[in-house]
Amino acid sequence: MTGVVPISLDVTDATAVAGVVSHIESEIGPIDLLVNNAGAAGGGGPTWMHEPREWWQVFEVNVLGPFHCCHSVVPEMLSRGRGRIVNMSSNAGFFKIDNEFDLDINSAYMTSKAAIIRFSEVLAEEVRSRGVSVFAMSPGTVKTDMTAVPFADHWDDPDLWSPPELAAELVEFIATGALDGLSGRYIHAVSDDWRSLGDRIEEIVDNDSKVLRLTTVRTTEDQ
Repeated sequence: MTGVVPISLDVTDATAVAGVVSHIESEIGPIDLLVNNAGAAGGGGPTWMHEPREWWQVFEVNVLGPFHCCHSVVPEMLSRGRGRIVNMSSNAGFFKIDNEFDLDINSAYMTSKAAIIRFSEVLAEEVRSRGVSVFAMSPGTVKTDMTAVPFADHWDDPDLWSPPELAAELVEFIATGALDGLSGRYIHAVSDDWRSLGDRIEEIVDNDSKVLRLTTVRTTEDQ
């Protein structure tokens, strides 16, 4: 079966997610590729100015949502011994924060995007031996309703925005299996030369690259 079958879904509702997954599998067939693309940014401003519920809702969409979708889809993937999952993240999950930090990007969004990178790595290791691959991915900075508010002052700056089709091309490339050797790692649609990453899998894995890690300073005693 080809074409698009749109279905409205609240990814924060576990029962709704399970129902939609069951419907898709019965009406269309097994899910070979899951792309967790639902996202929320929340309003700007410092952490203490946000209502707790508003702050947490960003986490529910960006982290709990992918968990619900994976929870419903992964068992069937494991039973068939194949499947690929792409979880949308962002450089906001780990970029350096300094005195020029822009408060339009709030702490809920940044910490949720860091969480989804780690979640992807853990899940990837759990399913690695069963034929399923998991990736964290950034589409770059794409013009959407979600980015309209935090980047309103830069809306007409062509150097800021990433073409949405590039993210779609990366997802399509991941679906071919060319990057399965990098399961659990973070790939950026714009800044990575992802078409050639397949040639560098051994190097990336050996160097423990494209993962979220703590950087430490080595002292003379450590050397």
